[in-house]
Amino acid sequence: MKKKIIGVSVVIALLAMLCAQSVAAQVSGVTVNVWTDKPQYKPGEKGILKISVLNERDEPIEIRNITIEYPWFAYDAKEGEWVGNETLKLDPAEILSSKGGHYYKEVEFTIPSDGRAIMEGPLRIDIATNKGVIPVFPDLSVATLSLPVSIVALDTWMTSLTAVIVVCTIILAAVIFLATRRPRTPRIVAPPPPPPKAKAA
Repeated sequence: MKKKIIGVSVVIALLAMLCAQSVAAQVSGVTVNVWTDKPQYKPGEKGILKISVLNERDEPIEIRNITIEYPWFAYDAKEGEWVGNETLKLDPAEILSSKGGHYYKEVEFTIPSDGRAIMEGPLRIDIATNKGVIPVFPDLSVATLSLPVSIVALDTWMTSLTAVIVVCTIILAAVIFLATRRPRTPRIVAPPPPPPKAKAA
């Protein structure tokens, strides 16, 4: 009984490996490059996402659609819709000829100006072809928000720092003074000489 279970497990594992290899082989030979027009963006700023696909296969492929999920992809319950994603439907499909067929697309996006802009994570781009889906995960850098510093708080901080420096200086001076001061040795006073003895007559 145990031998049958082991045999079935091995067959299932081999089939799973073969299926995984065939899916990977279907999209091999296609090079996808994605980059942005700037290295970093500020909240509320517009940007351009550049997508380049190159077919190096011995047969043509079709690009049917491109789905983009930004790092701020989420469900907005107030609006009742998903935000931060878009799908480009190519109808009819873009056909890339074999060995050198290419596709290029520029997609404009806007960085949210609210708290979603600080969400970290890469983009997710799925390029759906007639040979399978090609996932790509490029980076998108958003500058962190700089918060204004209150001058009142800065004044308080500087006053506290000055007081700490003065106290530390006084303590350090006292320690140095006490460490370098030699202790006084008490003076020994010699006793007065004894009175001379009277001579015997």
